[in-house]
Amino acid sequence: METVLVELTNQKAYKLLKDLEDLNIIKVLKQPASLSSLRDKIQTRMSNEDIDKQLDALRGEWQRAI
Repeated sequence: METVLVELTNQKAYKLLKDLEDLNIIKVLKQPASLSSLRDKIQTRMSNEDIDKQLDALRGEWQRAI
């Protein structure tokens, strides 16, 4: 038996997989989405207000002429 990871690009593909599972051809295993590896690198938690301030500053940078 072999396990493969498949990324679905269309909702119809999931129905096809479920149909194959109903025919006992395959078994569909749901894998939880993995978290970004960057989350492990965060050393200090930011408050919602600090996040909003940082986002506003970043958005302001997008508006300036380059």
